[in-house]
Amino acid sequence: MGRTQVALFGGLMLLSSAVFGAGLMEAYQAARQHDPTFRAARFERAAGEQSTVIARAALLPNISISANRFTNHGERSLTSGAANQPLDYRSSQDAISLRQPLINFEGVAKYKQGGLQDAYSAAVFNQKEADLVVQVAAAYFDVLLATEKLALSDAEVAAFEDQYKLAQRRHSGGEGTVTEIAETESRLKIAEASRVDTKDQLSVAVQVLEDMTGNPAGPLHFLHKNFIPTAVQPDNLEAWLAMAQNKSPVILAQRKVLESATLEVDRVWAGHLPRLDVVASISNNENDTVNTLNQKIYSRSLGLQLNVPLYAGGGVVAATEREVANMERTSAELDAIVSKVLVEVKRQFLAAQTGIIKVAAYEKAVDASLVAVEGMKKGMAAGIRTNTDVLDAQRQLYSTKRDLGQARYTLLASQLKLKAAAGILSEQDVEKIDQLLALKEGS
Repeated sequence: MGRTQVALFGGLMLLSSAVFGAGLMEAYQAARQHDPTFRAARFERAAGEQSTVIARAALLPNISISANRFTNHGERSLTSGAANQPLDYRSSQDAISLRQPLINFEGVAKYKQGGLQDAYSAAVFNQKEADLVVQVAAAYFDVLLATEKLALSDAEVAAFEDQYKLAQRRHSGGEGTVTEIAETESRLKIAEASRVDTKDQLSVAVQVLEDMTGNPAGPLHFLHKNFIPTAVQPDNLEAWLAMAQNKSPVILAQRKVLESATLEVDRVWAGHLPRLDVVASISNNENDTVNTLNQKIYSRSLGLQLNVPLYAGGGVVAATEREVANMERTSAELDAIVSKVLVEVKRQFLAAQTGIIKVAAYEKAVDASLVAVEGMKKGMAAGIRTNTDVLDAQRQLYSTKRDLGQARYTLLASQLKLKAAAGILSEQDVEKIDQLLALKEGS
C-alpha cells in the first residue's frame, strides 16, 4: 500500500487515545474482552461448569436443622363435667436431621447428565471461540480489502481523468472526436460513482470492526504485496474429514446431547426402581404436646428408609417412551449435523485449494493487464488502437487488481474457516496470519 492509501484510510478513522493497535492479534484480543456475543459465551460457560456440582448434590448428604418456639393458649374440657382447665404454656422443638442416599438410580443418572452438560458447554464455548476468530478476521480483512479497493478506485479515476484530458487535447488538435471525449467522460463518471460506493463500504467495514473490538481502530497492517500463499496441511480432504469427526466442537456438543438424552431414558425409568436412604436425626423437645406438658424429651434415631414404587398410573412407562423418541430424534439430529459439518469442511478445503490457484492466476492477469494498458496507449499514439481500447484495458487492469485482493483475503479466510470447521483453530493460526500482515506496507 502506498502513502495515498494509508492517508485515505486514516482519514476515515475516528481516532482517539484508546486504540486497539494495528495487528490482527490485537484486534482479536480486544474483541475477546469487548464483543457482547463472546462475553455472553463466557458467562454461559461459567454457568455450565456448575452442572456437575449441582447434579452431584443429589447423591451427597442432606443435613438440615430446625428450631421452633411457640406460646400456646387454650383450655382442656373434661368429659366428667368438671370445670375446664386453662392450657397456657410454652413449647419448643429443636432437631437436626441427615439423609444420605444409598441407592438412588435417578440421582446417579442426573449426576452423569451433569457431567455431560459441563462437557457440552465446553464444546459450545470452543465453537464460539472459533467463531470469534473467524468473525474478527473477516471484519479485519473487510477493512483491508475496502481500503485497497478505495486506493484502486482513486487510481482508476486518476487514469480516466488523464485519458479525458488527452481526448480533449486530441480533439483540439483535430485528431480526436467528440465521441471519444463523451465516452471517456462516461467512464470517468462511472468510476467516480464507484469510488463513492467504495468509501461507504470502507466506512461500514471500519464500524463493524470497531463495534467488535470496542475501540477506535488505529492504522492497520496490510498484506505484503509479494504474499505467497501456502497450502493447508494435511493436503488431503479425507484427513480433514476424519479430523472434523473427532474434533469439531459442533459435532462433539451434539454427541453430548445424545448421551444426555440416553441417560434421560434411564432417569425416567428409575421411577420404577427402589430408593434406599440412610436417615438419622437428633431432637430435643419440651412441652411438645398437651400430653407431654412439663416434659423434656431428647431422642436420637438412625435407620434405613426404603421406597419401592408399585404403580404410578402408567406415567413412568409413557414418560420413558417419550424420552426414547426424543433420543431417536437427537440421534437423527446428530447425523444431520455431522453431514452439515463435513460439507462445510469440504467446501472450505476446496476453497483453500483453489484459492491458491486463483491468486496465482490473478497475479499473472494483473501483469498481463499492465502490459496491455501500455500497449494500447502506444497503439493509440501510433493510430492503430482507439480510445475505447485504452479505456477497456484500464478498466480491466483495475478490475483484475480488485479481484486479486479479494482472492488473497478470501484464501486466508477460507483457511481459518477450514480449521474452525475441523475443530483445530487456535490463536497460533491468528498469529501466523498476523505475521503476514505485520510486514511493511508497500514493501
